[in-house]
Amino acid sequence: MASGRLQPVAGPSRRSALCIALLATLPAAVPVARAAQINYSIGGRVEHSDNIALTQTNPMEESTLATDVAFDVTQTGRNTTFVANGGVEYLYYTGGLFDDDVRASLVGQFNWNTWQDRMKVIIEDYANYEPIDVLSPDAPGNQQQVNVFVAGTQFNLRPGDATRVRLDLRYNNYWAEENDDFNGDRYNAAFTLWQEPSSTTRIGFTVEGSEVQYDQVSLDTLGADYRRLDSYVTWNRNLANIDLEVRAGYSWVELTDYNTKDDAPLFRTVLTWRPTSRSTLDMGVYYQFSDAAQELMTDVTDPTGVPANPAPGGAPSPDPSDVTIGPDLYRQRRIDIGYRYNGERFDATIRPYYEDNDYIDPTAQSEGNYGIGVGMSWSITPSLFLTGSMSAGVRSFDSFDRDDDDFSVYIGLTKILTRHWSMGFDLRHQERDSNANEASYDENAAIFSVRYTR
Repeated sequence: MASGRLQPVAGPSRRSALCIALLATLPAAVPVARAAQINYSIGGRVEHSDNIALTQTNPMEESTLATDVAFDVTQTGRNTTFVANGGVEYLYYTGGLFDDDVRASLVGQFNWNTWQDRMKVIIEDYANYEPIDVLSPDAPGNQQQVNVFVAGTQFNLRPGDATRVRLDLRYNNYWAEENDDFNGDRYNAAFTLWQEPSSTTRIGFTVEGSEVQYDQVSLDTLGADYRRLDSYVTWNRNLANIDLEVRAGYSWVELTDYNTKDDAPLFRTVLTWRPTSRSTLDMGVYYQFSDAAQELMTDVTDPTGVPANPAPGGAPSPDPSDVTIGPDLYRQRRIDIGYRYNGERFDATIRPYYEDNDYIDPTAQSEGNYGIGVGMSWSITPSLFLTGSMSAGVRSFDSFDRDDDDFSVYIGLTKILTRHWSMGFDLRHQERDSNANEASYDENAAIFSVRYTR
C-alpha cells in the first residue's frame, strides 16, 4: 500500500513548527565548532487526478496547486550533534472538493555530550502524516498529522577497558490530529552492561522497563495503558562489508486498566551486507511487541513529506505499508529484505516484506500483509533522469472477512536546467481490489513540477 504522509491543518502545523523551532535553537545554546550545513529546496507543482477521492463509483476529477519547502540541517560541535530534515507544503484544491491544506514534517535529533562524555542529553522529534482510518483509501480527506517527541538522558560509565555500563532514561509524548486515543506519554528506563571482546564485536545485556499512559481510552476496548518489561542480550558484529545485530530475550506486558497480562519471546536480527562497492543487501527479522509510535520512529522513509521528484541519481525507495494510528499494543512478526544497486548511471532498489500484527486487545483488528516495492533511476544524459517506482501489497484481517490487493506505479522525467533549477513531469497510477463493499478504486494522475535547489 503506497502510503501518503502528513495532513495537518492550522493547529497541527503550529505544533510541528514549534518542534522545528525548538530543535533549531538547541545548537546555539552550547559551543559549536563550525556553522551548520543547510540545504534546502523550494518547489511548486500542478497535479491533475481523475479520482482524487479514490472512490469506486462516481470518481471526481480535481487539479491541485502546491508549493513546498524541503530542508536538511547538519551541525557538529565540540560536544553537540544536530541533524534535522523536513518540509512544509501548502496545497490548494482548485475544484473545492477538499479544504486548502498545510502539511509539515520533521525528523530532528539533537545530542549534547557533557561531563566528559559520561552523560548525553537527547532530544528528538518525529512528525509525519498517516491515514486516519487504515481501512479507507489514502485520499486527502483521510490524512492526519502525527507527532512523537522524545527527551531523555544517557549515562555512560567505563569500569574496565572492555566493559561499559549505560543507563538510559526517556520520556516520549505521542500526538495525533484526529485519532485522540493515540495521544499519551511513555516513560522508559533501560540498564545495559556492554562487553567488547574485540574491536569488531560487542555483547550487551539489557533490562528495560516502560510505562505508557494514554490520555483517553475508548469505552469499547479493554484499555490501552500498559507496563512492559524486556530482558535481552544483544550481539553486534561490525566488519568491513558486514554489519550484524542479533537481539534475543523475553518480554512481559500488562494492560493496567484490566490487569490483562501477556508475554512472548523477543527476537530481532538486522543484517547489512555490502558485497561490492555498488551493491547493498539488508535483511530484518522481527518478533516483538510493538505499537504505532514505535513504528513511526523506525519507519521514517520520506521525512520531507513532499511528493516531489527523487533526487537525481538516486532510486526512489517506495514504502508500501501504512501504520495504523492507535494506542493498541500488538505482537509483531515481520521479515523484510532489501537490495540496492548504485551504478554510474543506473540505480535500483527492491524490497519484499511480510508482516503479521496480532493485537493483545481481542477487540482490535489484527491484520497481516505482504508485498514488494521496487524503485529505479536512470541517468539518460547528465541532465536528464528517468525515475520510477512500483509497489504491490496484499492485506487481510483476522476479525472479519476483508482482503485488499493494492498496486501503484510511478514514473517520471526530471530535467536539470541549471545548477539550481530543475523541472519534472510524472505519471501515477494506483488501484485497490477489495472484497469489501465500495472499497475498490483506481486513479490516474499527472504532475508537472518546478524546483529550486540550493
